[in-house]
Amino acid sequence: MNKQILVLTAFLTLQLALAGILFFNNSNVMSSVESRFLIAVDTNKLNKIRITEGNETLSLIKENERWQLEDYPTITLVKSKVDAITNQLINTQVSWPVTSTKNSHERFKVSTNSFEKQVEFTDIEGHKQTLLLGKSPSFKQLYARNLADDDVYSIGYSPYQINVDPDNWLDKTMLSIDSIKEISHSLVNLTKNEDSWQLAPPSALDKQLALNESSVEDFVNQLTNLSVSGIANKAPNATNTLTVTNDQNTQYVFSFAADEENYFVKRGDISQWFTLAKPKYEALANLSLDKFISEQSPQEEKDSDIESE
Repeated sequence: MNKQILVLTAFLTLQLALAGILFFNNSNVMSSVESRFLIAVDTNKLNKIRITEGNETLSLIKENERWQLEDYPTITLVKSKVDAITNQLINTQVSWPVTSTKNSHERFKVSTNSFEKQVEFTDIEGHKQTLLLGKSPSFKQLYARNLADDDVYSIGYSPYQINVDPDNWLDKTMLSIDSIKEISHSLVNLTKNEDSWQLAPPSALDKQLALNESSVEDFVNQLTNLSVSGIANKAPNATNTLTVTNDQNTQYVFSFAADEENYFVKRGDISQWFTLAKPKYEALANLSLDKFISEQSPQEEKDSDIESE
């Protein structure tokens, strides 16, 4: 019995020794694999990014150090969306591939004929590199392959961070205005005197009526927090306009239009029309003096007469 125990003990010791050797060698192999950039692009020279998803494409171009959509150059983009490609994706480093065989590309959806998304990077000298993004193995992970080789990697990236829908890149608050001091409309003219809103000529009120400053502030907040729904795919005919002046005496002319169930807005300094939710359209476009007035009480009317004397 003792001899059998000794044999088993020796065998176990040998197994542990072999396992230790294999682990040590494997660790050395892993540590010897140097990390490298998935895409070798000089970000200082990068000037175009083309995204393909299915039959649709979207291109970002860099002009005067500013990234913009090629088809909609005047709109402002969400910075975090741009950074997700120009900083996060481009600076992704990899070391150990999931697979390196060509016949696995279809399975991971990173082949030239079958991919989830394709991102082509072009620099100012015309050099191109293409990245294929495939299936998502887990939350915030994607399979990715540089078209220049067969290695497939799992990278920390989410599918929603890159897409071909222009509305998803749009900064929807780009039309909002801060520090408003004057509002001019065909039916209403308002000006801010210190902290108080007043009617400006030619707008005027009867003595028994008063300006409801709370309603004016609500309207101003609609402009300072203005958020559009998306990019309009056509240029409608404007039905009315609204001129807004800020504290720096800069004037912005808003134009509005409606077409059946669609509502549109445009700001004069930007050539692009945008879609607008119906409640926001009605609050901004359908102005009338009635929205900003309330009846004075007898005492308020008396005080007003005293102030005017």
